Amino acid sequence: TGYKLRQQISKGLQRRSEAIRKAITRYNFQAGRLDPPRPPISWKDIAQYSFLGEFNLLQHAQDDIRERMWAKPAVREATTKFFKLCHAKEEIMRLNVEMRHLRTAIHDEEREASQTIANFRHSDPLLAREFERLHQPRAAVNAIHIHRLDCLEKQYGLPR
Repeated sequence: TGYKLRQQISKGLQRRSEAIRKAITRYNFQAGRLDPPRPPISWKDIAQYSFLGEFNLLQHAQDDIRERMWAKPAVREATTKFFKLCHAKEEIMRLNVEMRHLRTAIHDEEREASQTIANFRHSDPLLAREFERLHQPRAAVNAIHIHRLDCLEKQYGLPR
C-alpha cells in the first residue's frame, strides 16, 4: 500500500482506538516495573509497526511468539496464497454457474423478442419494425457476450 493510504489508516486508527491507547498505557506502566525496566512505547511507535516481527517488546515475553511457525514471513505468505487459491477455485465454480445463467437469460430474451416481433408483424407491422430496430443494439451486445462465453468455454474446456 502507498504511503498516503498507510497514513490514512494510521489516522483512522488513532481517532478510533481507545483500546489500543489503554493497552499502551498499561504496557508502559508494567514495562517500567520490570527488572530491568523495558523502554516505553508510544502510539507513533505502534503506528509504524507493520507486523509482529517489528514489535520488539514481544521478544521480552516468556514465550517469544516471533519464533512460532505462523509468525515467519514465508509461512504467512504461503498460507495467504493457499487461501487465495482455495477461494479462486470457489470463485471459478460460481463463475461457471453465472456463465450458464447469462447464456440462459440471453437465450430466453432473444426467443421472447423474436416471438414478440413475429406477433406484431401480423397485427402491426410498423410497431414490429420499431421494436426490431430498438432491439438490434441489444441483440448485438448479446451476440458479443455469447461469443465471449463460447471462447471462455472452449479455452478452459468448460461444459456448455
